[in-house]
Amino acid sequence: MIQPLTLPSTSSVEQPSFWEEFQPNRLLSSLMAGLVTGVIGVIRAISYAALIFSGHLAIHLNVGVGIAVYSTAAISIVVALMSSLPGMIATPLAAPTAVLAVLAAAIAERMSNAPDEQCLLTVTAAIAIGSLCTGLFLVLLGIFKLGKTISSIPYPVVGGFMAGTGWLLVAGGIQVMTDRALSLSQLPFLIQLPLFLHWLPGLILALLLLLVSKRYQHYLIMPGSLLCAIGSFYAILFFSHTPITTARTNGWLLGPFPQGGLWHPLKMAEFTQIDWGIILEQSGTIATLMFISLLSLVLTNNGIELAVERDINLSRELKAVGIANLAAGMGSGMAGNQALPSTLLVHKMGANNRLAGVFKLIPCTAVLILGSSFLSFFPKPILGGLLLYLGIDLLWQWVYKAAFKLPVLDYLTVLSIAIAINIFGFLQGVVFGLTLSVFLFTLKYSRVDATKNESSGAIQRSNIERSHEQVEILNQKGEQIYILQLHGFIFFGTANQLLDQVRDRVEQIPQKPLNYILLDFHLVSGLDSSAVLSFYKIKKLAQQQNLILVYAGLESTVETLLQQGEALEESPQIQTFPKFDRGLAWCEEQILQLECREELSCDAFKLGMRLQR
Repeated sequence: MIQPLTLPSTSSVEQPSFWEEFQPNRLLSSLMAGLVTGVIGVIRAISYAALIFSGHLAIHLNVGVGIAVYSTAAISIVVALMSSLPGMIATPLAAPTAVLAVLAAAIAERMSNAPDEQCLLTVTAAIAIGSLCTGLFLVLLGIFKLGKTISSIPYPVVGGFMAGTGWLLVAGGIQVMTDRALSLSQLPFLIQLPLFLHWLPGLILALLLLLVSKRYQHYLIMPGSLLCAIGSFYAILFFSHTPITTARTNGWLLGPFPQGGLWHPLKMAEFTQIDWGIILEQSGTIATLMFISLLSLVLTNNGIELAVERDINLSRELKAVGIANLAAGMGSGMAGNQALPSTLLVHKMGANNRLAGVFKLIPCTAVLILGSSFLSFFPKPILGGLLLYLGIDLLWQWVYKAAFKLPVLDYLTVLSIAIAINIFGFLQGVVFGLTLSVFLFTLKYSRVDATKNESSGAIQRSNIERSHEQVEILNQKGEQIYILQLHGFIFFGTANQLLDQVRDRVEQIPQKPLNYILLDFHLVSGLDSSAVLSFYKIKKLAQQQNLILVYAGLESTVETLLQQGEALEESPQIQTFPKFDRGLAWCEEQILQLECREELSCDAFKLGMRLQR
């Protein structure tokens, strides 16, 4: 008999204690992983600061870097110690940072006639309030265990949000390198010398990073590429006999910066200088930050689950990331959450220990100690190129690749949301996407009956006549066949319920053995992309448990969608049949044959087969 495997989850997999991580082999791997992810995190933090503190706020970039680097350290340590997954890395991410850039730009524009110090304090306070509100919001969601409820976000809305973020990052990268916004009115100036030469190296770097990261998966590729880019920049200055002062004057380096440290948390005495009314005017943007942070957390959590093939406690992650954001906000820091690339990097290095996130503090602390003297030597094309890379990568995934994976209506929804975000703003774009998704769902679902039935092989039988001995065997062993008869249009809501049903049945394996999951599609009219993702998770769950997944009654369009989403593939563990009865009969035959081999007596089975013939 096929022996079920234990479901790999953070609750069932024995994890090493925190003190066991201080063993020399674990300690060394954690240190290396922490240093590597820390260097990447610092460079990204500087680029995020340059995105937020641009335009009128560029003179305060050193303060912005302090905010971003402190946030990177604080969020990483809290999540590393509290996450349900050892080796989880958290940091400020591109999507929430893009919202903060919109927030900071709006405040700077409203306070264009106010003193620079007051504008800086108001922007810093708004960033801190955004982190505190986001942290409290996530903690409450985690306490009330609302993780499963919020995970039912329509897939096209997620895609549109990511595509819109990608374009904002591209525009931000151009502004960092040229000090001009990427718009139709500025386009004639951006394509003329010398501005063209300022953003062209960043674009080349972004394309090289994209090419290298897609082709090679080694954990040193990203930090090595960035360090090589910085070295190449200074090599060009050296061989062209260009003094650093000239490069700084011509806008190739960050700065100049005022003297002093980078991190300047707000003091009580400064609260009277903050324009609280303007911050209140931006409450909609702060609410958008909270929603976008939640969206990023859910999306990242799903991605990490699929990559490490382990269930993650979403409610615990909400509380961990929420407390991390509260810690960041208390120090006037920015919001952040789990980082998919860095977390996977740690696991690939075999350093899935909590200390990896703690050691990430070392590079962050070094930058905060070195201060503005260190930042003044950082090339703008490197920061702008990194932002362009992050943006182009999102656009490649959600605008280009999505065209081949998503149904036409879902793909048009993604594009519409991305356009709306960049024209009207994040909150308006996401609301528009949700409204459009509900409308399309109502249009599709109004035509079909969304019902389904759950049973087992002990209750439901195929039309093949069986002998008395075979019937007795199926009465005893039929629970090994888990049958789900699916009906109607399966969408983002019902798909999550279906996935939960399968997970609940898998958790019962110790009491009720299971070998086959039989999905009957003969009354299914269609799927959306979120449903395809759920079936992909069902496939991964079946593979983890060494179960056989049986598809029956697939219509050609549904089969194509499942194949495009990698939920259906050629494998001994995946079987397809044109009709439900044939799929059920095949499962029954497997049970009977296995029982025959186990008992070393096939008389009853052979007699039954002769009677059938």
